[in-house]
Amino acid sequence: MGRDLGRAAAHIVVEQHPEVDAIFCGSDQIARGVLETLRDLGRDVPHAISVIGFDNWDAIAAHSRPRLTSIDMNLERLGAVAGRHLFAAIDGGDPPTSEQYPGRVVMRDSTAPVG
Repeated sequence: MGRDLGRAAAHIVVEQHPEVDAIFCGSDQIARGVLETLRDLGRDVPHAISVIGFDNWDAIAAHSRPRLTSIDMNLERLGAVAGRHLFAAIDGGDPPTSEQYPGRVVMRDSTAPVG
């Protein structure tokens, strides 16, 4: 479903705003659909338009054409921390405090350098 959404969105963006030079997608699945449509339309990724995904799902990001730059929020770590907090709350522990876990950009071939 996400891939189809990305394909449809890319058509709209390219048709209505051909000057756009980058697309940020809410998931790697959407980004893969965007990449496929841009390739079908003859748009050069990353030289004419850059694409970035979100999730850093290796099965998609590393195997897209071109390989997809993606935001990695380290969801495995976040899930583990959330699980520990949940079990602590069930056991009557102290309520969790706010914690921050920075994400990182995993650079691959779908984005061109800025400047």
